[in-house]
Amino acid sequence: MLRKKIDCFVEDICKYNNFTQEKTEEIQYVMRLMMYEILKIITIIIIFSMFGYFKEVVLIIFTMACVKPFTGGYHETSQKRCLIATTILCCLTILIAKNSNLNLVSTILISIINIFCIYHQAPIINKCMPITKPSLIKKNNKIALVNSIILSMISIFIIKYGVYSNIITWTLTINVCLMFNSKKHGEE
Repeated sequence: MLRKKIDCFVEDICKYNNFTQEKTEEIQYVMRLMMYEILKIITIIIIFSMFGYFKEVVLIIFTMACVKPFTGGYHETSQKRCLIATTILCCLTILIAKNSNLNLVSTILISIINIFCIYHQAPIINKCMPITKPSLIKKNNKIALVNSIILSMISIFIIKYGVYSNIITWTLTINVCLMFNSKKHGEE
């Protein structure tokens, strides 16, 4: 139902602006994706807010949003599966962050490893989210690297706020681990 309404809305705007059918389909896809992502984020924030983890989950989602689109790697095949996977990852990140006491040296060392992995591997290209243009690959690597360095620096600077520093560090670490997901969709 939501998909049909989005598609009709976009189609009307595209007809009015004389867009090609190909461009219309492209815009419909982007709008659908954005709507599903917004709904997923709102759902996750509501779920974790009910348990008193509003700030934590917002920080996780912010950190993921800054790095994940540019590193590639693990992608689910449906929005429902993506919601479940993201919820589980947020839960694990909060549990790890609350139950680990990373000191300054540990945070710096883990951050260096994360940055090194992103520098040498990002973006990971798979069948679900293929990118083929070398310029886009290089651009994504640079954005992922810069964003992870900035987030790592923030994590180091806010070390006295323990859990929030840990959340940034562990979110980046989990993201790096997911970059190396070798299972391809549809393959055993």
